[in-house]
Amino acid sequence: MKKAQAGIATLVVVASIALIALLIVFGVSQRAINDIQQAQARIKTQEYLSRAWAGLDCAVAKIHQEGLDLSSGDANKGLNQLSECQGVAGSQLRLARWPNNHSLWRLSSHSHQQQVGVTLQGAGGGRAAAFATSGSALFYGANEWRPAKGKKREDGRYECQSIIAGGDVRISPRKPGENNPKDKSKDSKNNFTVSLGGGDECAPEYKTEVLDYKVADSTDDTGALLKQDVKTNVEEMDLFKDFFGVPRSQWQLAKKQFIEQGGVEVDTHGEVSKCFKTLVESVKQAKGQPNVKVWVNGPCDLSRGGKAKLPSNPPILLVVQDGIMALRGAISPFNGVVYQFNPTLNANEFARQWGMESSQDRQMSCTHSDATIRELCQHIIANVKDPQQASRVPFWFDGSFQANGAFIIDVPDGNTVVNGSLVANYDDGNKSTSFEGIGQLRPLLNSYYNLTPPSGG
Repeated sequence: MKKAQAGIATLVVVASIALIALLIVFGVSQRAINDIQQAQARIKTQEYLSRAWAGLDCAVAKIHQEGLDLSSGDANKGLNQLSECQGVAGSQLRLARWPNNHSLWRLSSHSHQQQVGVTLQGAGGGRAAAFATSGSALFYGANEWRPAKGKKREDGRYECQSIIAGGDVRISPRKPGENNPKDKSKDSKNNFTVSLGGGDECAPEYKTEVLDYKVADSTDDTGALLKQDVKTNVEEMDLFKDFFGVPRSQWQLAKKQFIEQGGVEVDTHGEVSKCFKTLVESVKQAKGQPNVKVWVNGPCDLSRGGKAKLPSNPPILLVVQDGIMALRGAISPFNGVVYQFNPTLNANEFARQWGMESSQDRQMSCTHSDATIRELCQHIIANVKDPQQASRVPFWFDGSFQANGAFIIDVPDGNTVVNGSLVANYDDGNKSTSFEGIGQLRPLLNSYYNLTPPSGG
């Protein structure tokens, strides 16, 4: 009897151990199965994510190569231009405009539950500043600036942006009587002031102010006067890509679209006054249009010379290709964007358009047949003593100019000079409207994203 009880007890112990072992094995196996399933889910997630990225990479490469025309605002027509990338690696592309910013679009690529994307910015969405140049700039006279608003800080003030330059910037005083010996008034000095208006303020370190005949120069290592709202010697500037959505080397593609979207083209070689005349006529005929687009091939003289005043509406996009820009007199206001660039002309070749000649002993003279251009040329050589620097002046304004929009002078190694009274008001609305209808988009840096749901979700 005792042996039987002992046997039963032993059997119970052995059975218990076996059961425990079985439960342990089962638990380990279940965990192993879970681990395998999770690993498989992660692999699938990465596979679908890779498929989504493949579709997006294809679309972005095509946009960089050929551009993306969304001037009509039709997302389906935009996707048709990316048809070669639709379905790549089993992914699907989607395109939608941002609801709160019509210059921005979201391009996304989907594979199962995985989604990746990038923000696309339309034409005119480039660097926000009242004045941008890929060269250098010199400002004489009285300057009042309304800069672009940047980041709003915790103290309620803004990181403002007045000037962006690929070269140096010099704000130089013009002392009383310097240009007119009879004028000894304080008003003849150079004031460079920056104000946002409307109760908003720039942070002190983002607010350049030059008073009392001082000189603010980017070559001054102390940086005492030029504040952070003036950025100089900026590297790798491609202003054309910033504003037209395609690299500068593809400017003909942008010009083609410019004309297709109702832009006017005029050749001004031999008749510099045609630039202003064309602007006036184009604005008069622009009833009901959101903007006026004029592409000038050659020099552009914006001096009125007794001609009709330039209408203030609608906003203007004035593109000057391979030509000087000149103003003697006053324009108030110019609503829109002035964009000057030299895709086929070297910077030092602007001297010929000014009628500027230099003798062997480095003496310069002005021989242009147009009286206004000849007078402005004389101003250049009187103020810019170095013939090499004088020959690279693409843009010389002498007088009074008020702009509500933006100036963009895309002439690398150029020396822009504003001599007189300049009121440069950055106006994002006028800038955006000026570029409306030019729909080439480009991906914004640092705007790529991926939305990955939890594994197995």
